[in-house]
Amino acid sequence: MHMANVTFGRIELSRSFSHEPALNGLIQVYRHHYPELAEVETIGGRASQFAHPDPEWRERLQKINESNLLGFGDFQSQPSSFKVFREGSKRIRLSIIPEVHTYHADEFTISLEEVENVDDLVEKLDKIELPSQMIAVLDDPLLQKYLVLRPNETAIKRIDRWLALFFDEQLIKMKNVQGASKTLVDVLGKLLGYTRYTKKLPKSALAFLKQYLLIWDGRQDRELILGLLSYVAIRPFEELQEHLFNHLENAILDNTPNSACALLNFYSSILSHWTVFLISMSPSSTPGPIYITPAFAALANHASYLSLSILVSYPPTISTFSSILSYLEVLSYAISHAPTTPGIHITTPDTQTIYLLLFLHPSLSTLSRLCSTLAIYKHAFVATMTPTPTNPSPHKYPPPYLNHFNGFLMDTCNLLYRSRAFNKTDTNALGCLLPPSLPLPLQHYLEPQDLTLTTLFSLSHHSSLCALSIAAFRDLEDTAEEKEEGSVSVRHAGPVGQRSLMVLKGEGGLEVGWAEYRLEVLRWLGERGVGGIGELMGCTMKQLMGVGEKGGGVMA
Repeated sequence: MHMANVTFGRIELSRSFSHEPALNGLIQVYRHHYPELAEVETIGGRASQFAHPDPEWRERLQKINESNLLGFGDFQSQPSSFKVFREGSKRIRLSIIPEVHTYHADEFTISLEEVENVDDLVEKLDKIELPSQMIAVLDDPLLQKYLVLRPNETAIKRIDRWLALFFDEQLIKMKNVQGASKTLVDVLGKLLGYTRYTKKLPKSALAFLKQYLLIWDGRQDRELILGLLSYVAIRPFEELQEHLFNHLENAILDNTPNSACALLNFYSSILSHWTVFLISMSPSSTPGPIYITPAFAALANHASYLSLSILVSYPPTISTFSSILSYLEVLSYAISHAPTTPGIHITTPDTQTIYLLLFLHPSLSTLSRLCSTLAIYKHAFVATMTPTPTNPSPHKYPPPYLNHFNGFLMDTCNLLYRSRAFNKTDTNALGCLLPPSLPLPLQHYLEPQDLTLTTLFSLSHHSSLCALSIAAFRDLEDTAEEKEEGSVSVRHAGPVGQRSLMVLKGEGGLEVGWAEYRLEVLRWLGERGVGGIGELMGCTMKQLMGVGEKGGGVMA
């Protein structure tokens, strides 16, 4: 009560003498450290918190301190996460975020500073007194753990209030000084660590970022800004697009692939965090807001369009393909939980994106990751549409939607496994969207090289797989020779084909069937960490039950 009386006395003075800079500065100190006691605004102007008489000298001193701290960095031991963090007597604290201190503990309570290890925390959890300055949670792992184990609404409000006041002051300063101050960057960095731990972005931080995006240049502290915004809660997509995404895209996109990939990685992070949140919701709990499912689907579609834009607008590079594949993997992980997560419905990738990934940059990693993603989609469709005792009436997708997805599967299998590239006669096959007038001219072009268009992208002929396929066949020959010396009198020169295997058998070479050879290649690749192709073939081709589950397309 004494603190409250003193504070309210200061407030009355500020109302009487509103233009007194020192008094206004003192009120701001109380607002920072005890925001719940000082709810008034300073009248008649804003005063800095007792500004230093020589800012240039202070800035120079801070640079000296920072350079000295570098010398001590190598000797600092890793702080314990079950003990209040202290920087040590030799280190000068440069952050505005205070350390944990408890000034009101008595003989019946325990301060957080008295906790020495995890056993102490568990034993004293019910008796621990909250520290005097809750904003210290941004930089103290033990206080973060305590608030997770014993949630306290009042403490959360104190943290949010401190941040709101701090961000208000920073926005005012930025009207006169362009860009974020060192203090703001420091607080945002610590806030990002806190947000990653709690998985929740404070409301005051979101309100600040909405304002900051209007003046942000899209480059300064990009990782900090995107990292914080990636924890935005699920809201109607139109609302997020109006207040966040549009401003973000205007600031970041500068007609370079790096900016587009940064934005795509940001959307991937949001989807990942939303997925974790939706999975963590108990199926028996009260259903969430009705906007959850459409918001998730709308953001996934928005990111898919961005992926396609990157593919058609910029030259193919490892970084762009990696960002797109990472996004597809995040989305595939989300839809793999669609059967048990009501808020997630299956959203298929864009058609053109799949085919551009197959042909523009056909590296081994790209093929394996893309095939693995399609296999996850196939499993999710089957699981979602299969009746179970707990879900006798599963979700039904429209037949045209399923048939279009089955076209991805059939075309990929025709390319890599069946040696029927660009075929449109198979059920649901799309021929990789190749115009009907193109296959014949392409075949005429390949004939002088003794190649055929239908086998050009098969396991034996694909530019990224041919060397590995013949290596797998060499292992088969070596194994046969070890079992029976002289059994392989002629070795295959490669590439392996159905006819060449028959010729090889007649000449005394290894006797192996065409189907057996392709299965061996898939197995050989899987043993070496390239399992995506085998996963897709195993869950799609009915005759490959030994590689994966019983296959076939997704039944409508």
